[in-house]
Amino acid sequence: MNRAPRRTGARALALAAATLSAAISACGGGDGARDAAPPIDARHLADAAVIACADDPDAGCGGERLTPVCDLERGACVECVTDGDCDRAGSFGTVCDLGPGYCRCERDQDCEGNTNGPSCHPIVHACTCLLDKDCADGQECELEPYLGSDVRTCRRSSEQ
Repeated sequence: MNRAPRRTGARALALAAATLSAAISACGGGDGARDAAPPIDARHLADAAVIACADDPDAGCGGERLTPVCDLERGACVECVTDGDCDRAGSFGTVCDLGPGYCRCERDQDCEGNTNGPSCHPIVHACTCLLDKDCADGQECELEPYLGSDVRTCRRSSEQ
């Protein structure tokens, strides 16, 4: 009589192990590899940590590397409110997407001479680097969490 529950328990355990194995394989193999999902643009999530500037354009946004412009309508620091705000070397593109206040690129040519890197990311539409050699001397191509997963920008080497 005790054998039936053991078989059922063994089958349930085998089924659970097979399900777990399939789930791990579907999510990148469990070997530290990332899954095949495209990178996300994390900039819209940055509103959670928005820096307020109220209605004062000189309220301190200029000291913010990623959001140096005060959007008077929102009362918050953003990347841009006009295309002219995207002319700076550290912007993520040449055109201001007014809805969220992001500087965006459309093609690699938009990123020529950009300090973040010479490539326009095809999904995030931000100027990025691909390799360390894309960056100026003393800089490395590193992850930029502000833009999302797997997107990189040129930054000063932490060793210097």
